[in-house]
Amino acid sequence: MYIDKDAFSKLVHGGLDCVMCHTDAVEIPHNPDLAVVNCGECHTEEMEEYSGSLHAVALNKGDHDAASCKDCHGIHDMRTSTDPLSRTHPARLVETCGVCHSDPVKMKKHMVSVMHPSDSYMKSAHARALASGKHAATCKDCHGTHDLKTSQDTSSPISRMNIPKTCGKCHEKAMKAFDIGIHGKALQAGIKDAPTCTDCHGEHNNEGPEGEDSAVSQQLVSRSTCPSCHDDEKKMERYGITVWRQASYMDSYHGMASAAGSKVVASCASCHGAHDILPSSDPNSAVNKANLPQTCGKCHDNAGPNFAVGAVHIMPTDPGQKALGIVRLVYLWLIALLLGGMVIHNSLLMLRHVMVKFRKELNEVGTYKRFSLGQTVGHFILTVSFVALAISGFALRYPDVWWLKMWFFSDASLETRGLVHRIAGAVLIVLVIVHALHTVLRPYGRKELWALFPKFKDVKDVIANMKYTVGLASEGPKYDRYSYSEKMEYWGMMWGTVLMGVTGLAMWFAGDFLRHIPKIFLDIIALIHFYEAWLAVGTIVIWHFYYMILDPVTYPMNWSWITGRITEEDFKEHHPLEFERVVEGEGADGKDAPVSIREKSKP
Repeated sequence: MYIDKDAFSKLVHGGLDCVMCHTDAVEIPHNPDLAVVNCGECHTEEMEEYSGSLHAVALNKGDHDAASCKDCHGIHDMRTSTDPLSRTHPARLVETCGVCHSDPVKMKKHMVSVMHPSDSYMKSAHARALASGKHAATCKDCHGTHDLKTSQDTSSPISRMNIPKTCGKCHEKAMKAFDIGIHGKALQAGIKDAPTCTDCHGEHNNEGPEGEDSAVSQQLVSRSTCPSCHDDEKKMERYGITVWRQASYMDSYHGMASAAGSKVVASCASCHGAHDILPSSDPNSAVNKANLPQTCGKCHDNAGPNFAVGAVHIMPTDPGQKALGIVRLVYLWLIALLLGGMVIHNSLLMLRHVMVKFRKELNEVGTYKRFSLGQTVGHFILTVSFVALAISGFALRYPDVWWLKMWFFSDASLETRGLVHRIAGAVLIVLVIVHALHTVLRPYGRKELWALFPKFKDVKDVIANMKYTVGLASEGPKYDRYSYSEKMEYWGMMWGTVLMGVTGLAMWFAGDFLRHIPKIFLDIIALIHFYEAWLAVGTIVIWHFYYMILDPVTYPMNWSWITGRITEEDFKEHHPLEFERVVEGEGADGKDAPVSIREKSKP
């Protein structure tokens, strides 16, 4: 190794002879493999501290990844820590420690829990202060210099119990306030659940309340930081503390204003304090009833004794807030009786309208045959199998959702849900195969297929319908046997059913599939199956239900899927071209109809 004598002479060890460190370099040229330098010969105090550190212990066990003197201070380029070019200068220390501690491979190898601490630190208030030339904490201020220890070591400055004292070296006022607060007292009593500085401010990316993304900012302190403990039922039950205070805060004016983006509205810290938090029973607490007018008066100039009357956190379910509980109970019954009565009343009216139309379509007098018996039976089987597939499929994918408790799947095992799903899938596949054979082999099926086949008129109908919808045309398009919306749904259903069938069978017989195909393809198939299911259910709810139920002309129900018949009024409204051709025109006898014969029943 070449050493520049002139440059070396200006460094901290520049006045020393080489042999003072390299004691085995007794002749020139010396052995290239010199012994490891013992820095403790001169730096006895530092070496004594280092010998008990986690780095030294690891190094003595043969772990050469552990840092030694040269890794932090350098070899021949050592400088004092006050030298801006020194590796241990405050401005460069994070980079020095980061050589190892921001190496994810090393950190995972040695099971260090914090990844990329240097990157996190550079986003902190400490790093910004240091960059501006101010004194601010760096790695050594919190972790120590030579006697570094793990956070599990009770003598470590970053041990949970010692963190307030470590931070207090700079933040003395905050430490004193914390020590007299309930959190500080709990921590001193050995309660490990009690929060300490890093729980609220962060470990390496420490922030004060000024930063918008800070965990202790005016908005986040109430919406996430404090609730992380105070909404933990198990933790709060352990110490007899009421939970869900944050929910009552968010229901209040303060919470709603905070959710709307207000940065001046009161937060948890505004009322309870930031570090010197005390229980409301403590006379010195800011939220003690005697002190509430003064606390509220920080924002409300007219705060008086009435501000202390009643609970601060409005929780009608709290047994201690009886007046609120009575009002809540009265209104719950009132809402149930009145709104429930409205639902029953209107449901009966709707049921009446539904049944009137059902009987009208069921009656052969004044109606026309629209679908064959086979089509209506097939559609009914399709409906049952699709509903069973949707419910059982989502029951498999989301086994703990609330709505499952309302169905027969509530107590069913995954095996039972899977069995129902596979049976429904098999029924649907058989139904599609029968339908396809009927469509290809029977004249009636081929005519239906031709009627469902997309044509250029459908494109014109879409444009005409949109013009009518936005008021650019006085009337909409006239449809034949099937409208463009029905064709779109039919072909979408066929495509989706084939896709769901193929992917479902691949997952059903996954073992056989994986004998020939790599697993990544099965993963892709499972994802396609899942998203295609959402697409299918969404299409039925949004598209099919509208045209069959919610369309003002069809409402309250198009019963042709059960009765197989259509009223003359609906026939003229929904399929005027077919009506004109089959009923009023030359095709009145049904011979020219593109599908099955339509006969208007005679009285």
